[in-house]
Amino acid sequence: LGIAFAYYGVILASAELLERDLVCGSTAPPMQDSGADSEESRSPCHCRLFGPAAYQTMIISTVGEIALNPLNILGINFLGRRLSLCITMGCTALFFLLLNICTLSTGMVGFLFMLHALVSANFNTIYIYTAEVYPTTMRALGMGTSGSVCRVGAMVAPFISQVLMSASFMGALCLFSSVCIVCAISAFTLPIETKGRALR
Repeated sequence: LGIAFAYYGVILASAELLERDLVCGSTAPPMQDSGADSEESRSPCHCRLFGPAAYQTMIISTVGEIALNPLNILGINFLGRRLSLCITMGCTALFFLLLNICTLSTGMVGFLFMLHALVSANFNTIYIYTAEVYPTTMRALGMGTSGSVCRVGAMVAPFISQVLMSASFMGALCLFSSVCIVCAISAFTLPIETKGRALR
């Protein structure tokens, strides 16, 4: 639940962050609508079009989901599943909080890149661990139940990354970070390490 919550939260919050243009010292002029007094411009659902720089930021940050996979594989194999998941969840919490720091556009791209990489690493690790921790007799039930709980996290994420973030930016980031910290502690206290263990 926590990993899906963070994963979809990052994806949905990226657009919100770019729309808010949180880059310090940004000289981008405010968007002007031809019909500034129209009903559409006053609507809370009014969309602001992204420019080329925003799309470039989205593409670069999304590349993070595959770029650091080799490091993730090394971490899983050498540190073990629990410790690897604990570290990546802790780093995810940290980078959620770093999004609130006043930075240049390259810093924002770097933070989003690392967040995408970390949430992807979390998903990779939890899928490997979940498949390994359950014996064959109940592996399908365990994976199915975990997948169902995962969907709950995915359903809650839009309400935080879109609705709460528009009301309280820092509150939404702190909530994402808090969930990641709870997940990191939970990962550290898992009773079984499956590194090097044959599937039963």
